Amino acid sequence: WAQGVAALMIIGLLILIVAFIISIAAMCNPGNCSFLSVAILLFIVAIIQIIALIIYPVNFNEKIFEGQYNYTWAYGFGWGATIICLGCSFIFCCLTRYIDHLDSSKEIKYIYRNEK
Repeated sequence: WAQGVAALMIIGLLILIVAFIISIAAMCNPGNCSFLSVAILLFIVAIIQIIALIIYPVNFNEKIFEGQYNYTWAYGFGWGATIICLGCSFIFCCLTRYIDHLDSSKEIKYIYRNEK
């Protein structure tokens, strides 16, 4: 189970690196619809991390340590990264609605206009 958790986290990291590269390309060229693919990849990373972060403490407490154990900062960092991946996935899903504004093909409507 420990090797499985490590493998899940490494697979998640590799998918995250691919999503980062695709997101840089999508930001440089907002005309293509890469935002949705980045959102899907980030959601997959979050699911993989959630699975790994649930398997680890359950098996650790049952098979290795019987008693009171406080997890270190790395476990909390993993949950923080998972929450950030879910948030970024949501943001990239929302960016698909604003592609016209990102590539300047549509005029931005402001609430306040200073007309002098």
